[in-house]
Amino acid sequence: MSRPRSRAMVALVLTLTATSHFFNLRCFVRPGARYTTHPAGRSHVRYAFPGGESIAAAIATGFAAVENFNKVGQFADLIQKWSSVMPGAELKLEVDKSTDDNVLKHVEKLCEEIALAVDNNKTISVLGISSQRQANMGTRVVDDTPFQKLMTKVLAVNRSGCTAVHAEPGMGKSIASLRALPAGRVSKNYTVLLDGPFRAEMMRFFRVSSFELVVSVARMVFPALTQAGVSMNMIFDNGVEDDEDFHKSRTEWILLLKAAYESGHHLIVVTQSEALAMKIGSVNGERSRVSAEQETPEKYRWAKEQAREYLGYLLEARNIPPEAVGVEKFLSSCSIPDVYGGWKPIAMSNYLDFNETPEVLCTTSPTQNRAVWVRQLQQD
Repeated sequence: MSRPRSRAMVALVLTLTATSHFFNLRCFVRPGARYTTHPAGRSHVRYAFPGGESIAAAIATGFAAVENFNKVGQFADLIQKWSSVMPGAELKLEVDKSTDDNVLKHVEKLCEEIALAVDNNKTISVLGISSQRQANMGTRVVDDTPFQKLMTKVLAVNRSGCTAVHAEPGMGKSIASLRALPAGRVSKNYTVLLDGPFRAEMMRFFRVSSFELVVSVARMVFPALTQAGVSMNMIFDNGVEDDEDFHKSRTEWILLLKAAYESGHHLIVVTQSEALAMKIGSVNGERSRVSAEQETPEKYRWAKEQAREYLGYLLEARNIPPEAVGVEKFLSSCSIPDVYGGWKPIAMSNYLDFNETPEVLCTTSPTQNRAVWVRQLQQD
């Protein structure tokens, strides 16, 4: 599709939006490729992967995409690369300048730049991760964790509207979501992860100065992106953490997911609460759901070999020899003490650095400062 033609098509969609007809647009979805549209009211959103066998094939392809892509470079390098490709960074729509004409121009420019990025094979973007947090992520991570596998399945299968997923706090959901991003290439041709509060990240993505502008701009951007040939996975990580977060923006959330559904885009919410995931999954009928691949929370704890690998990275980063800690005893002491067992990376870090076991905090004498566990062991 030539750029002049693409701009003309975007302008057409924006005109339809201005006259309130854009909600009748329907699309036939082809994974990782351009959309073709059908006349209003004549077609429902259809998926390129109908049936169990085709879905299984898409998931298998997603796993292969993740495995191959994550071998390309160090994890920190990939995050830095993905964080630098979000188009339209110089755009900003101010409230006092949000006339109809300016909004239309803003939407057209943003969609054009995203479409250009997709044409240039810049198909993954990450927003909201600070440079300090990137530095703390390190370059050595554990792959193929249960939650990474869940996110790979969710991203690989072509859906629209909203999907919620969840796992316990401290399970490494953020790292797992980042590692799974390449699977989005199987279902869509553009995947963006928003890491931070929902309202702030929506303003950042749509390049507006106030949350009041988000819905009006988003309801134009979603169909315009579709018409420009962009099919999108949008992941919200650390964005909706409790009931207050959700209910504060519930109305806007419904309007956003309706527009996303009508345009064939997929919004994915990662949360640590099963109850909240259920609320998000049922917020708007058939347009939203809890992932069909979702399992019970304890299923996303790490296996012993994954915990052992992670412990090796922790010790390496702290320049501690494995024999100084007693690996088997360490792993036994910091497994989750319930009938399910398993390991959480944050619990392992806390046990190593602060002698905090998963069930309770270890205390010290009021007259003593807390000693790092390893230093205590070395002194002993």
